[in-house]
Amino acid sequence: IILARLQRSVPEIFEHAAKDGSRFRCTENWVKVFLSEHLNWSFLRETRAAQKTPPNIDQILLDQFLHLTLTIHDCTIFDAAFIVNIDQTNIVYQPANTSTFEMTGSKQVSMIGQEEKQAFTIVNGISARGHALPLQLIYEGKTSCSLPSKSTPQYKEAMELKFKISYSSTHTYWSTFPLMCEYVNDILVPYWEEQKVLLDAPADQECILHLNVWSVHRLIQFHTWLDMTYPWIKYRFVPGGCTGVGQPCDVGIQRPFKLAVKQTQHADIHSQ
Repeated sequence: IILARLQRSVPEIFEHAAKDGSRFRCTENWVKVFLSEHLNWSFLRETRAAQKTPPNIDQILLDQFLHLTLTIHDCTIFDAAFIVNIDQTNIVYQPANTSTFEMTGSKQVSMIGQEEKQAFTIVNGISARGHALPLQLIYEGKTSCSLPSKSTPQYKEAMELKFKISYSSTHTYWSTFPLMCEYVNDILVPYWEEQKVLLDAPADQECILHLNVWSVHRLIQFHTWLDMTYPWIKYRFVPGGCTGVGQPCDVGIQRPFKLAVKQTQHADIHSQ
């Protein structure tokens, strides 16, 4: 817009040569300097309300640690592979910029369209031994037409890595009770069964599924299904408001994972 305005109002500026022979260029740096000096605008990141943690978070996390320790002791969990934490995150198809121009010194910076997301969900899982479990990808839709084509680049590789690609059967891309059951059946249990064989553990070796307090995870329907189908899976919860410091996937996996996805998206667009 600035370039078009300059071309209409002062087109001669692009023809005028400086003493060193250079000509004016409407660069990003020139725009930032111009907006700062003439409009008092700065390039700022969008502000968001910080996640509030409980005032007694240290005690809450200590209680969680002791609860997990007691479960590990009582269930005779002798290897870290039998403890898995899972978490969901959404992947936006075309990430929007998180910065904009606003008055210098502004404390609140809002952006339009940040909540209008076209995305899909990825369910990450990692064991305390450091094993990354296959991903579950969830797309909004009610038929297989909502899923990536089998001719999509890297689709074959995803299948070889045992990724599970599913549609939500709803109008959102978030997981549901049936999809949580699918994750347990097709990804979590096969991983634990494989580890039991490798570690010479009994078939009914008890394991810990570490969850956050998201609504689907707290469904009585889900708990009842787990208790009846896999009584050897003991589900434990990260206290509410503490996932940013008390959930392994949230603390150490999601940020570098989403950064890698964003870099791949950028490289893909650049190559095309």
